[in-house]
Amino acid sequence: MTRPMRSVLFGLLLVCATLAHGTQAPKYIFLFIGDGMGFNHVEASQIYAEKVGTDTGERSLLFPTFPVMTQVCTRSASHLITCSSAAATALATGEKTTNYVIGMDAKKQHGLKSLARQLKGKGYKIGIITSASIDHATPGGFYASQPDRSMYYEIGVDAANSGFDFFGGAGLLQPRSKRNASAPCLYDLFHQKGYTMYRGMDAYNRSHVKDKVLLFPTDTVSGSLKYALDRSEKDLGLPDLTKACLDNFAETAKKGFFMMVEGGKIDWAAHAHDAATVVTETVDFDQCIRLAYEFYKKHPDETLILVTADHETGGLGLGNSDTNLNIELLKYQQCSQEALTNAMRKMKTAKAVPSWGEMKSFLKKKLGFWEQITITPHEELELLICYEQSFLKKKSKDIVSLYAKDEPLAVAAVALLDKKASIGWTTKSHTGAPVPLYVVGKQAHLYSGRRDNTDMANILRQLFNLKQWEE
Repeated sequence: MTRPMRSVLFGLLLVCATLAHGTQAPKYIFLFIGDGMGFNHVEASQIYAEKVGTDTGERSLLFPTFPVMTQVCTRSASHLITCSSAAATALATGEKTTNYVIGMDAKKQHGLKSLARQLKGKGYKIGIITSASIDHATPGGFYASQPDRSMYYEIGVDAANSGFDFFGGAGLLQPRSKRNASAPCLYDLFHQKGYTMYRGMDAYNRSHVKDKVLLFPTDTVSGSLKYALDRSEKDLGLPDLTKACLDNFAETAKKGFFMMVEGGKIDWAAHAHDAATVVTETVDFDQCIRLAYEFYKKHPDETLILVTADHETGGLGLGNSDTNLNIELLKYQQCSQEALTNAMRKMKTAKAVPSWGEMKSFLKKKLGFWEQITITPHEELELLICYEQSFLKKKSKDIVSLYAKDEPLAVAAVALLDKKASIGWTTKSHTGAPVPLYVVGKQAHLYSGRRDNTDMANILRQLFNLKQWEE
């Protein structure tokens, strides 16, 4: 059967299924994207929740309990292993594109219209929430059309012109154009377009202006929110942003809304092979989904919740030596690998370089080594050699991953903890593995069976009777 024939058959089956159930499109749509979140990321986080519990007391993730669970193919138009911008484009627009392109067709000849933009034209409120910057690849796929995902200023211009109602994230990566010195600052452009910017939840909660919102952390320059593992009570988190947008829309979205929430730093931690941070980011992501689920329980006949990923990152494996999984050992890691790196760099710049004994005390405190976690003499020797190369001889270079340049001793220590926890990795990049999809709510049954990432938008487009290029 040819691809066009399959598309026609799929459309007919979808229409028949919809008519059979006598229903129409959902009024409230949540699309949660765990960036880099594969099946094993979810399973590791579920085991961790069962054995250790979460900060809010749950002993299980919520979203794996949704009634529809299946897998999604993530390949792009150009590669079997996608990048984030191509995956976001497919999820948002229902059409595949080339790696590193965002919101355009595979030949970079024309822009693609996302379902979110089409719903905005129908009067729906649109919210874009992320733990990265709002001009990053995944959020950008829902409003931008640019030939390269690194064109952050141009992507930001597209965001300001989108008219979307709520943007929440870590700010903007490139507020000023590098190509045109006379181009306006993006923050000024957003203001001209009617947006009000708030720095932190306190500023937002004090305001009575709730239309066209930009909600960012209190710091003026930030590429991402802090990892959940490093966050203090004063720091803005992804659940805060999700709640703010949902509360706003519960009051103002009379016709309906579409919210995309990205757990962007699951991917960042997986690129760095930091399993404890992956798990805590996934648990934090689950807290956002719980907020949507509480809303769903109040509007079960009008709400659809989709939870998926753009791709798998890291080739995370569960089990590396025998039949034991010791994922509960991750609870002894007190901060991210990034925070470990920052602390070690401060030690290096101090007047007196820390002794090995002092470094051991630091690793005991931050990772539980030697006290809660047994470290063999051979393992200690390997850490000692790494310490000498980096701190005494100063010959070591930073370990580079996509979003980090980490101190070699921090990387070695976290890698040892991952090994103790029975976790392995195959790559510092993405993989071609299928990703999970969990669905609950109105028309959830239409997402059952193996899916392509383009189906996330196209099934809804069928329900709304929208064509690819229709406003």
